[in-house]
Amino acid sequence: MGMSFKKITMLSMSVVLTAALAACSSGSGSTEAESTPTTPQQDAGGPLTKYDPPIKLRSTMNETGKETLAEGDTHTDNIWLRGYKDELGIEVTYDWVVADANYNDKMNVTLASGDLPDVLKVSAVQFEQLYEAGMLEDLTEVYDKYASDLVKEFLSAEDGAGLKPVTKDGKIYAMVSFPGSLDSSDMIWIRQDWLKNVGLDAPQSMQDVIEIAEAFTFNDPDGNGKQDTFGIALNKDLPINGFLLGYHGYLETWIKDESGQVVNGTIQPEVKEGLQELQRLYKDGVIDPEFGVKDFAKMMEDVNAGKSGMFFLPQWAPFQVSGMIKNDPNVDWLPYPVQSIDDQPAKTQNHLTLGGIFAVRKGYEHPEALIKLLNFQAEKMFGEAAETERADYLNGMTGLGFQNATVSNLPANKNVQAQDEVEKALESGDTSGLGLEAKLFYDDIMDYRSGNLDKWHMERIFGPESSQGVIKHYRDNDLIVMNEFIYAPTKTMNTKSATLDKLRAETFLKIIYGNLPIDEFDNFVANWKKLGGDEITKEVNELINASK
Repeated sequence: MGMSFKKITMLSMSVVLTAALAACSSGSGSTEAESTPTTPQQDAGGPLTKYDPPIKLRSTMNETGKETLAEGDTHTDNIWLRGYKDELGIEVTYDWVVADANYNDKMNVTLASGDLPDVLKVSAVQFEQLYEAGMLEDLTEVYDKYASDLVKEFLSAEDGAGLKPVTKDGKIYAMVSFPGSLDSSDMIWIRQDWLKNVGLDAPQSMQDVIEIAEAFTFNDPDGNGKQDTFGIALNKDLPINGFLLGYHGYLETWIKDESGQVVNGTIQPEVKEGLQELQRLYKDGVIDPEFGVKDFAKMMEDVNAGKSGMFFLPQWAPFQVSGMIKNDPNVDWLPYPVQSIDDQPAKTQNHLTLGGIFAVRKGYEHPEALIKLLNFQAEKMFGEAAETERADYLNGMTGLGFQNATVSNLPANKNVQAQDEVEKALESGDTSGLGLEAKLFYDDIMDYRSGNLDKWHMERIFGPESSQGVIKHYRDNDLIVMNEFIYAPTKTMNTKSATLDKLRAETFLKIIYGNLPIDEFDNFVANWKKLGGDEITKEVNELINASK
């Protein structure tokens, strides 16, 4: 489940939770349950041993769409819930099912009520509130004892980074869905047919990137005899990370400085240098003069209309331009690694994101049941059972049925691994080494190469010249700067981040427009520090040092 949750005030909700914990008399949150030892009442056996007699487990669910459900199934009666009951002896029921957009608000109401479900699917902020209120089970022992080898493999990726945000004083208080950080990599997308039309080669430096952008503006790349194109596509949300990385600027990323302290990359002088070049490019007409009033959808509408030949987006970008290829097979886009302005290699910036946080309320007598649900999902999708049962649990060709699992996890960074397998199979013609997903990707690419333009995006995500190939380049050449802050927002982040984000967005936009001189960046840094940035930096360093 995607956690696109709003942040609420930590202090006020913590007070509510603490009061609820002390006063609640319901079965799921009673004070009697809190004082009762929480060891399982029956032997839970191994990772997938069935409970006999069955046990009951309450949770919550977001609506996932009709395309995720098989005919006749519903969110409260589907193949996952039946599988839990028939094979694990776990009868899962949902206290409520709401639209995804309303999930966070509904969970806030549930937390305030004190009547908690047994398994809590929460945001990072909500997890912190529950932990501070003492309302979560310690899962350390049940994870060690009951987690399958597959689940442990998933959660050990990237040195166990996925579990770090939910580990307190060496104890694990939640499970997570950890997709890995590699897919967050930035890259440059360049329209390859235009590159040929202006007679330029693939970029090898930031200077080349700028030259290409200028040629796409002034050298009639579409051949219509008019100067009606722009080199770089932008929108009001400023997707400029891939550009600033060329100047070693790490926007909205916490990095270590020379002293070993963690600082925010947004306020570093390298960002100023990149902004100055963007200001010049805007003044020269290389960037759409109206980009500041356009959202992402409008930016991509212009790109698809042939108005721009370069943008900076992550690995999923081909989905945004696939319609162009169906309309004109001569159109092609290729991804390139970020490029450097100097003799130091440019690196991408990666962020740890969690697809979900799954905790167990204090007092639930079967905390290991959460682990078993994760084992079950991993087995059906990626274990031995996947060979024969995966399609049923994914709702056949839609591939979306996994969204109805009560809790779920995926192999971290599975896409770049699949690209490795696909590229080798395309070179050798031997498909015996392909995993289940990689085989699907391979078949789609072969379909595209046979003339099905609907599958072009698979070539550009998983083929030899692809976004996952760029990510592999970053990985294999140590070209990744990882965000040092992988935890829930600090106290001051919760109260000041919106102000600082607005300050950054407004200042950077005005600088690029030329409405402010580049030296206004220095005033931005001073204001950022004064309006909460210094306090946030202090909290970030304290939290990171305490977690070592």
